[in-house]
Amino acid sequence: MSTEDEDPLERRRDELRRIVYGAPGEPLDDVAAELADVERELEQRDGAGSAGAEASDSPARWTDDSGALTGEDGDEVEGTPADPDAAPGAARPTRTPGRRLLIAAIAVLVLIVAGIAVIGPVRELLSPPRGLGVFERPATAEELELADRVAVAAELEPEDASTLRAVGRVFGYSFWVHRDEDRVCLLSQREFFFEWVSACATVDEFRRSGLRRWIAGDDIRIAARPGRIRPDDLVEVSWGPQSIEVEWRVLPAS
Repeated sequence: MSTEDEDPLERRRDELRRIVYGAPGEPLDDVAAELADVERELEQRDGAGSAGAEASDSPARWTDDSGALTGEDGDEVEGTPADPDAAPGAARPTRTPGRRLLIAAIAVLVLIVAGIAVIGPVRELLSPPRGLGVFERPATAEELELADRVAVAAELEPEDASTLRAVGRVFGYSFWVHRDEDRVCLLSQREFFFEWVSACATVDEFRRSGLRRWIAGDDIRIAARPGRIRPDDLVEVSWGPQSIEVEWRVLPAS
């Protein structure tokens, strides 16, 4: 290549390289900076030229009247049609993040509503009955096994015995209940074959104040009596309209 045909920018690059890499010692900062600028400019120019050459070598493409992308030989080229409705395989628009969040929120809301609808009946099935509701549940296996013995010892009528339900034990005393149409009774017995004691009320009276039995601290066996209950204290055992089992409280002798 003659001097006239040589690129001035390339010639300047070569001169700067000889100064920077050929001369002994550290090159001047301005010379090294100029070399870096020249090399960068050449790279940008060469890159732009290569892109233009590749574009000119690629086959021409255009869209025909139907909107399909075609090549220079007229064959249809795979791609997205200009009109999404023009072909069955047209690309569908993607969902935006906002729409996905809205769908997720609706799904969560539906699950919450369904959960509330299910929790109510399930909770009613799992929660023990309160008050008179104890007579609406079937007798347990233990109640069926002991009911005849309780009925005989407490001298109950057969129709009353069929409604016997156990409502707990307190300080060595067993508590059962039974009812007829208009009356409900609380039965209690101290263990080891003591007599059964009965306290009864009408259904309306029970709903107002429940049923109670008072037990003197001295009537509780030492082994079953807590240390804080003294012999002269009084223990009130009650079963009311909101009770799951019998409840109790200590009334000090004072």
